[in-house]
Amino acid sequence: MSFDWLAPHYRWLEFVLAGDKLHRCRRAWLNEVEECRTVLLVGEGPGRFLETCVHALPAANFVCVDTSSAMLARARAAWQKAGGAAERVKFVHDSVSEWKPTAGYFDLIVTHFFLDCFPEPGLSKVIATLAFAATPSARWLLADFQVPSRGFRRLRARIIIALAYAFFRIATRLPTDRLVSPDVMLELHGFRRQRRREFEWGLLHSDLWARA
Repeated sequence: MSFDWLAPHYRWLEFVLAGDKLHRCRRAWLNEVEECRTVLLVGEGPGRFLETCVHALPAANFVCVDTSSAMLARARAAWQKAGGAAERVKFVHDSVSEWKPTAGYFDLIVTHFFLDCFPEPGLSKVIATLAFAATPSARWLLADFQVPSRGFRRLRARIIIALAYAFFRIATRLPTDRLVSPDVMLELHGFRRQRRREFEWGLLHSDLWARA
């Protein structure tokens, strides 16, 4: 799986296909995590959420992990353009399934539109790694796609998601073609969902999870 060639086009593709809808999901619970100081962003892509955090979380330090060096370069440029200090962020070029984080270090984990890239059991391993890196009272921000339970909204979501997976499997060699819910896996690692907001007729959701 590689997003390198897609990196120069990702922002305009997102804007053309979804406008500001995905970014609204990313920002939905940002005001609930203002006290967080050590933030892990995984699969951040070109840095749109990281750029927002420059001013939204002014006292926080960040680690940004991505398998794509091209995406990391764009995230670094977005951070600098927004006025972020270099010492506040560390960019790590690695696969999260291979990366070895410090245990219990991060009080905020962020996985926006990232966990949908993994099949089971790969997703379980990713969540276990990130949970290992989280403090006992950590928060977790998660935005992603979903399929509503019934009706036209369900049919619409299934068509959109199938087309998206078809594109990304060709463009990035994505190793899955279907959504796997991370909810049970998060609960196994002590996280409980505090908030959920849905967008776009239930196609998108944004969650705030927390360890008790």
